[in-house]
Amino acid sequence: MDIPTDLASLAESQSGLLFPRRTLLFGAGALALGGWSAAQANPIGDLLLPTPPAFPCFRDRREVIAEARGISDRLESHIKAWMDGNAPARLPAKLIPKGVDLNDFTSMTLVKPEEIKPEQQWGIREARLIDFKGLLGQYPDPHCTYLLIPVVFAPFGTKVTIEGQFPHCRFFDIQATPPFHPEAYHFAGWAGVGEVPIVDVDIEPLPGHTNPFRPGQRRDAAERSYRVTLDLAIGNPAELDPAFRPPFYRAQGNRRVAGGILYQGPWGMVKKGVAHGRGPWTVGNVWIRYYAPDNARGPLAGVPLPKVTYELPDGRRFYVQSDFSNFARRMNRTEPARQTAPEEPPGVWGPTKGWDKMWGIFRAIFGGIASNTRLADKDWARRLDKGVCGRGEDMPPPGNYEPSATTCTYINYLLRGMALGKGMVCVLTGRLPTTPRTRNGESLVERAQARYWSLTGYDMSLVAKDGYAGAAVHSIMDDEIVVDSQQRYVMVFSRAEDRPANAAPAAGVTWVNWGPTSKQSWTLRWLSVAPDWVFSKTPHEKNLGWETDWASVRYDPSLIARNSHGGWLGEFLPQVHYLSKEDFERLGDRVTPAKVPVWR
Repeated sequence: MDIPTDLASLAESQSGLLFPRRTLLFGAGALALGGWSAAQANPIGDLLLPTPPAFPCFRDRREVIAEARGISDRLESHIKAWMDGNAPARLPAKLIPKGVDLNDFTSMTLVKPEEIKPEQQWGIREARLIDFKGLLGQYPDPHCTYLLIPVVFAPFGTKVTIEGQFPHCRFFDIQATPPFHPEAYHFAGWAGVGEVPIVDVDIEPLPGHTNPFRPGQRRDAAERSYRVTLDLAIGNPAELDPAFRPPFYRAQGNRRVAGGILYQGPWGMVKKGVAHGRGPWTVGNVWIRYYAPDNARGPLAGVPLPKVTYELPDGRRFYVQSDFSNFARRMNRTEPARQTAPEEPPGVWGPTKGWDKMWGIFRAIFGGIASNTRLADKDWARRLDKGVCGRGEDMPPPGNYEPSATTCTYINYLLRGMALGKGMVCVLTGRLPTTPRTRNGESLVERAQARYWSLTGYDMSLVAKDGYAGAAVHSIMDDEIVVDSQQRYVMVFSRAEDRPANAAPAAGVTWVNWGPTSKQSWTLRWLSVAPDWVFSKTPHEKNLGWETDWASVRYDPSLIARNSHGGWLGEFLPQVHYLSKEDFERLGDRVTPAKVPVWR
């Protein structure tokens, strides 16, 4: 299972990385591609890559549903026996669905309501500043605090209640794994169909309380509690829940449908390379994200951790507490930033390269690999995504939605790779969408063109050690960027020793320390919430669809894949420039986007 983070740039599309045969490793939860033999894989270019499985991987979906009901019924019987004093609190191994990672989750124990401790329920990845001495891995946005219940395991018909306080931050949402739908694969906790969300403004506060995320409401309100309910069910989430529909994923009310028993698909059944072979079943999870906590409130946004309780249809309440201490240690492990020699950008990251939009973490990984083989096999990438994740542009909802497992439903992710040579600087020019200011305790959240915008650079090394990879080496968000009256910016990225003298706010320039790692991949996070934080150029899936994906049969590189402001996003797409420190200093003590030379 993945840790609480957005893995948008695990392998940046069209990254240009060349992987030697049989040694491709990357670290999403100790993920590894390696050891493939010719009998197990199709050769593509210089790689040996897995054969796409057929979709669906079962003959009769009714049998799969019946087996899921069996898992649920046996669990419910044990819970009721425990409530009656006739069964142990610790769930026996025979009740744990075959496929759950027992290394990460070593036990599951039934807990009475009065014994529930929120600090034991949540795995926490706190927002934190970049520190080259100890970088967090697994592709986080350092401006976000992630809360995750990594094991939601309860019978169908269970009501999951989340009780908490609205955090002091820019954005927050709750996302839960979808209801059981055999075709909605959820492989290894990180690949598959996206979660069912409820966004901050849709949550009704308790009577007498305030939802501070709604325009006109006080952000510093003292009474700010909420209660959200998730109904664990069977069925297509796109049909069961009106909030689970593009492009805005909005619906009123504090109830959503979710799942605590999920199907992993074919890669859960056979152990080959990245396919773990533990079994076809897994459990659900719940995510909460606090984007940009107020500066004075700390990484937990100034509120207690939410409390989660389960309730059977007969009204009796309980919780299933997992021991995820191994998972938590891996989640918050740090490593020093890698020191690598300066390196010029390879051709695929050169002057003409624009950006790619992410249509699923898994697709970004394997589409990026496929795009850099000699055959550039788009059909293989599409079939693999469909066979492993149940996703693709030709799939019925929710398989054709933009959000994928573990991504934030309200973020559109743009990806690009870059490297930095000795004495060189990389410059981005463009125009930011307007965003509300909140981090200094502002009293109201303002309407704007977006809710949040950030750019994060990740170490491009895909060789994971004990599951650690994806270190965020630099990151900058909207209110940290110098803009002019039209929201235009000039951002300079360089090593500290190569910082130009005019790379400073007084010159109209934002400087970002590139860090000691030469090759990095950028993830641009553009977070929108309709109707108050969107506009005509919001890059959601109705405006920028599957045509922005390299593997799509409808791929149109003119939209965002060219390095200019001439595409669909215009100036809102960052344009990449590359020049020497000395050449940038020659631009003078007042730098505008128009002064920065085009990279040729």
